[in-house]
Amino acid sequence: MLFDTHMHADYSCDAEMTIQEAMEAAKKSGLGMILTEHWDRYYPTNPEAFLFDINEYLNKNAKYRSDSVLLGIEMGFQPSAIEEDRLVAKSHPFDEIVGSMHCYRGLDMYEPATYEGVTKDQAVGYYLEDSIKCLDRKPNFDTYGHIDYICRYWPYEDKNLHYQEHADLWDEVFRRLIGQDRSLEINTRRLRVPGAVETLTELYMRYQELGGKYVTLGSDAHVTKAIGANFDLAVKMARDCGLQIVYYKRRQRHLCEEK
Repeated sequence: MLFDTHMHADYSCDAEMTIQEAMEAAKKSGLGMILTEHWDRYYPTNPEAFLFDINEYLNKNAKYRSDSVLLGIEMGFQPSAIEEDRLVAKSHPFDEIVGSMHCYRGLDMYEPATYEGVTKDQAVGYYLEDSIKCLDRKPNFDTYGHIDYICRYWPYEDKNLHYQEHADLWDEVFRRLIGQDRSLEINTRRLRVPGAVETLTELYMRYQELGGKYVTLGSDAHVTKAIGANFDLAVKMARDCGLQIVYYKRRQRHLCEEK
């Protein structure tokens, strides 16, 4: 079974589905699911928006846990939050922790103002430099989420990342993930954007060349219709790059059996 390892429901303020609705949609698609509610400490535009009662979340949803329904969390990385969030990760029985960059230099990558007076080259550089700072603090997580998140919101004409434009920084990110034995998520949300598959494949190929072995597939669904979206493209990407698709249960890596 393939797993959609990244989605949001009741405890994420920007989601529009319940865990029950997510379970039904995943089952109809023949997928396992890992619910990964947002946890973003010190979020710059709204510090309380992406925090919640983790014990309540886990206890309330414990009855739904099964071999195909797992409970995790998505932790937003910022250098100032790594130490505290390492304790959160250690003290709760998550199945999977997605580690993600939603900010650089203390700025929200969702906000248009973040890109005012900043070129695309600078924005990507700032994002990757902060990614390296976070990874150097050795956060406690399993898979590195949506490396192309920044592309969703920037105002630049070219909507894609290009390995060669920041090759040294990408290599540093990938080497840290490999050295810390983390997986790399193929986030499926943007895979129908023109050029996205081609440019992302270059990045995942480089990850593999440096010694990376494992990827998770995550839709980042906030609504039921997005669960499992574009998984056909993601599976092909993984195969083309020679990467093994995995999921996590009780923080342990498991190989997925593809259809």
